[in-house]
Amino acid sequence: MQIEAVNVLEGDFAPYGRVYDMKSAEPSKDPATRTIHSQGSGWEDTYTANPLIGSNGSLGFTLGSACPFHSAKMERHLLTEEALFCAADPIVLAVAAPTAEDFPSAENIRAFVIEPSTVVVLNKGTWHDACHGVDREARYYWMATCGLGASPWVEVEGGPVLVTAPERAHG
Repeated sequence: MQIEAVNVLEGDFAPYGRVYDMKSAEPSKDPATRTIHSQGSGWEDTYTANPLIGSNGSLGFTLGSACPFHSAKMERHLLTEEALFCAADPIVLAVAAPTAEDFPSAENIRAFVIEPSTVVVLNKGTWHDACHGVDREARYYWMATCGLGASPWVEVEGGPVLVTAPERAHG
C-alpha cells in the first residue's frame, strides 16, 4: 500500500488533533487554535492563546530520514497530547485515528506535510510514526509529558505503508 502526504493546512487533520498556523496574522476561527499576533519595528511575534498541550511537557528533538519511507510501526500516547513542529525543513507525519485495538491498521493511515511555522498537536491516543523530511533528512521538535508509562511501538496491521511526499518546486 502507498499513500502521498498532503499539506496539513489543506487536509482534514481534525480526527488526529489540531493545527496552529503560526505565520498567519489572522486569528483562527477555532478558539482551540487561536493565536495572538503582534509586531513592532523590526520584529513580528505569534503565540498560542492557550497552552500548547494540556499538561507540562518535555521538549524533544528528533532526526528523521527522508521520504519516501515505510510506516511499519506506530506508537500512541493515551495520557498526553504531543505537539510536533519543524526545526527548519518541512516534515511528513504519518498518523492513524485512535482505536480500541492495540494496533493501527494500514488502511487508516494518512500522511501530512508540516511546514515550518506550523504546529500540530496530536490528540491523546492518536497513532503516529516518527516524522521524516520531505526530500532530505530533517530535524523536528516534539513536546509531550514523558514518564507516563510504556509507549510501545507496535506493528501496523496490514503494513507497512509506503509514504511519499509531493514533488516540491525548487528554485
